Amino acid sequence: MSDDKTPAPAGWYPNPDGGQRFWSGSEWLDLPDPDTDGKPKRRIPKKPILIGLAVLVLAGAGGTVAWKVNHDAQVAAQVAAAEEAANRETERVAAEKAEQEKREAAERLSRQLSVAQIESSIETMANEHVDKGMFDGPVLNVSCSPTNGGSTDNLTETTTVFECFVATEDIGDGRMRGYKYHATMNWSTEEFTYGFGAP
Repeated sequence: MSDDKTPAPAGWYPNPDGGQRFWSGSEWLDLPDPDTDGKPKRRIPKKPILIGLAVLVLAGAGGTVAWKVNHDAQVAAQVAAAEEAANRETERVAAEKAEQEKREAAERLSRQLSVAQIESSIETMANEHVDKGMFDGPVLNVSCSPTNGGSTDNLTETTTVFECFVATEDIGDGRMRGYKYHATMNWSTEEFTYGFGAP
């Protein structure tokens, strides 16, 4: 193993102060830098570059922060708008439901009044039957009830058949004797028919 060091070959090498210098193979020669045409190169100080880079980094970071703040504000506005729209829809549905319940309550009341009208018409007919001698009176009361599980509360029914009882004699203990009548109500047309006898 030899301790001899082979010297670097002759040529241009980078200068630590910037630019290039020439190595002859044994020593450095003071030749003009080929890139400067014999004019000494001006070295750019590193500190302004670092400051410029720091400013750029800070400006970029500031821009990122501003974008993030703006983006978060937009997201918050979208969330608030979605919540407001959902609240308006909930209120609309609740108002619609309340209106529907109001209409249904009015329809049930109307049906109860119609039953009272049916009972009044049958009472008039029963009194005419008493006057004609079909049976002995007086007519004490009239009550009508839907047949076959019908109900005036079931608003999906378009027709309800009623069995009506005309009481003519009180036999005590809350019991009555009388005669059966019937009626059929068409809820769509709000018209009814009625007559003597069971439905």
